[in-house]
Amino acid sequence: MNTPRQQRQTRFSIKSSWRLGLSVFLAASASALAGDTASLKGKVYPDEHKVITAEESGYEVLQLTTNSADDSGLYFTSRSFVPDENGVVFTSRRTGAWNLFYLNLKTFTFVQLTDSKKISGTGAEVSPATHEVFYSEGRFIKAVHLKTLAERVVATVPEGYSLGSALSVTASGEALAFSITTNIVLTTKTKVIYSDMDEHFTKRPWSAVMTGHADGSGWHEIARQQKWLSHTLISPQNPNLILYCHEGRWNQVEQRLWLVNADGSNNRPLRVEEYPEIAIGHEFWFEDGIHVGYQVRYPKGPPMIGVADTRDGTFHEYPAPYADGHVQASHHGNLFIGDGSDKEPYLSLYQLVDGKLTGRHIFRHGSSFSQQFWHPHPAFSPDDAYVLFTSCRAGNGDVYLIKLPQDIAAHNP
Repeated sequence: MNTPRQQRQTRFSIKSSWRLGLSVFLAASASALAGDTASLKGKVYPDEHKVITAEESGYEVLQLTTNSADDSGLYFTSRSFVPDENGVVFTSRRTGAWNLFYLNLKTFTFVQLTDSKKISGTGAEVSPATHEVFYSEGRFIKAVHLKTLAERVVATVPEGYSLGSALSVTASGEALAFSITTNIVLTTKTKVIYSDMDEHFTKRPWSAVMTGHADGSGWHEIARQQKWLSHTLISPQNPNLILYCHEGRWNQVEQRLWLVNADGSNNRPLRVEEYPEIAIGHEFWFEDGIHVGYQVRYPKGPPMIGVADTRDGTFHEYPAPYADGHVQASHHGNLFIGDGSDKEPYLSLYQLVDGKLTGRHIFRHGSSFSQQFWHPHPAFSPDDAYVLFTSCRAGNGDVYLIKLPQDIAAHNP
């Protein structure tokens, strides 16, 4: 199988970015002039980054945040970077609640974008095309502009429902999608991660995918069913094609991967599972908008990385040398980054050449998987030169970048 590839669109680098610094200054000044002294929105924070060398590979690692509060990157399927301004968005609860921040990768200073106590930060997504971040605040789906810090409401989760997935935004920033799930009583929920997963799966709450325009118009439900739905992802190249999943423990869900058109038509399975015990999960789009990657494990055998073709449903699955909580593909499609597990807390870099997957550890991130916001959730920068990830190796969550060597980029055409 030829690996899905796409021509490089933009160049991401850590270099001069006067526009980001100026916009931060103007937004903070506007907030002050408006007399908004109580709000932290627009506050500029000083550089707190430091440089680490990865013992496993010799690669340079940038620890972008060092505050004692938890900081976290966005979900691994979400855009975090703004390439034309060399900026990256992350979430932090250094103010006492999760909020969104925009970091300048030249100066490493960052500005606070929101000031709320109801934000789900890791489920946000950046729209580089419109210079906005889309996020949820309680039942409201909102957008904040990266330059002016202006906020607006885009949609509202229906009464009696909760947001069931991270937000997904089209490449143009003109439309969004996410899943919603009926509010149900879960008696098994504790502070332990996934404690209520079996009960949630068994109760089969009514769920749906919601999609509509970023200007607030055209919102409607699709794929409504009495199943727990999640992981709603719009194709990066085809705004009318939406991927979603039936959620639950991977080896219990009968059919994990599903596709549906934005108008609700042609709802169909992807990578049809021969039997429920096949464990499939943590799906993601390749940048070509045609192929979908996922993790798969059979009752017997090694962990594997799968690639499914949305055009005809065919798929290929490649044995991986390590088990990972999350895997993401490079924008050009022949590199993968994995984040390991509690037992092996390493970032692993994989390369797919001539149908064979090879890999090696490149950094011991040392993070725990006991909390969602500590999951590394690795993701490539737009030019595949860096990998963004989260780690609590310092005792609390922090955001990191690891720089990949140029010779790897050179072999990632």
